[in-house]
Amino acid sequence: MKNTPLLMVVLAACGTSTGAESWQDWYDPGSDYDVEEPVAFTTDNYDFTGGTAIADLPTPGDFETWFAPDDAPPSEDCSGWMTSKELPREITGIVTVHPRFYIKVSGCLPPDDFSVDSDEKYYGSYFLQDSTGGFFVLGDSRVAHFDMGDRVTLRVRAIKEYFDNVMISAHDVVEVQRGPEPIFYRSVTDRLLDASDVAEVVRVEGTVAGPMGGFGEVYLCTGDDPDTRLRQDQARNGELVPACAHLSVTDPVWFKVGIDVELQRRGVSVTPGDTLQVTGPVALSFGDYQVSVLRTGQLATP
Repeated sequence: MKNTPLLMVVLAACGTSTGAESWQDWYDPGSDYDVEEPVAFTTDNYDFTGGTAIADLPTPGDFETWFAPDDAPPSEDCSGWMTSKELPREITGIVTVHPRFYIKVSGCLPPDDFSVDSDEKYYGSYFLQDSTGGFFVLGDSRVAHFDMGDRVTLRVRAIKEYFDNVMISAHDVVEVQRGPEPIFYRSVTDRLLDASDVAEVVRVEGTVAGPMGGFGEVYLCTGDDPDTRLRQDQARNGELVPACAHLSVTDPVWFKVGIDVELQRRGVSVTPGDTLQVTGPVALSFGDYQVSVLRTGQLATP
């Protein structure tokens, strides 16, 4: 037992030291690749509606919100909030954009006092369409519970009008039938997008004019020799817009596309001068009718 310490010292002296391992030797560095998000589209219109056709949903007046009687709000406290015997309604439609559309709308405002900051943010909104038309639905979840091409039935309990946008503001999801089913679209080639296109899926095509803007806006110019030069446009708060979309220019027609922020974070971009084909629902955004893009499968270079 007296020799034990000496033996331990001798054994320790025979060992060899090793340096720290590099973490780069532990993992494969991997490689970048593009995510494919195919979306099936069709020119054949749907052959169904729900209990109520989407086109038959009631439309509130300016800045009004209509609730079903069982969801009666404190109308004396909130300007424009009232009940309607036309609600609730049950509708069924195909989801035409991934439920990730972001929008900010006003909430309860005291009567005759619009100075109150009542803005409410919705991160999971989407469009729904049947054989009669489409409608915008406010969604308050950051998690998508269904996808593009799924058939969804809603019990509509409130509808809101906000700066010419009409939207379902309160609803229950009654049923989800998983798809994806092909999404119906109409081609628009010879006119500007307008109010008749809102919430419906269209396909547009043109030459990309300039780089994508800070809010994901992309302009498509058409014609044999599209004028894609960027010009200052005081009617649009001084921002640069292509000459083809300058002020009231309508001939040849042009289109505006909105690419959502998640795709921008993933590096989705467009190349000026390329021909781009875009398919998606139309939204009214700050006075412009634009095609909403939330999936790479909505973009094509024919």
